[in-house]
Amino acid sequence: MLDVHHFLRGRDHHHYPNLRGKRVLIVEDDPVIAVDYHFQLKDAGARAEGFKATNREALSYLGSHEVDAAIVDFLLCDGTGVSIIDGLKTRGIPFIVVSGSAFRLQGEVDAAHILSKPVAPGEICRLLSEVLH
Repeated sequence: MLDVHHFLRGRDHHHYPNLRGKRVLIVEDDPVIAVDYHFQLKDAGARAEGFKATNREALSYLGSHEVDAAIVDFLLCDGTGVSIIDGLKTRGIPFIVVSGSAFRLQGEVDAAHILSKPVAPGEICRLLSEVLH
């Protein structure tokens, strides 16, 4: 049986040494996508620090935990991620935004921090590496 995760493991992730040991908050309401991000981060040496599906959960987590960066799905089950983005900016935490509706983000987020779903393997780590420079 073909182990796809084993096949993808290590592809391009070794190019991002500044992700090693970084604590990354994942704000994503689709558990399958959140798990995928977890494994991409793990392969790059980063640590997924939390899987939060709502604005309330993510803001609560940020209030009581330290993270080095975040991945934020813009359209969550309880609304847009604007409050999370504002909280990350206030705390000086680098982040990237992922959305299936990237065109709706114009003016909300720096375009350099946005990835459109579906995200190609390695793109999460590439962009996180850039914002963590």
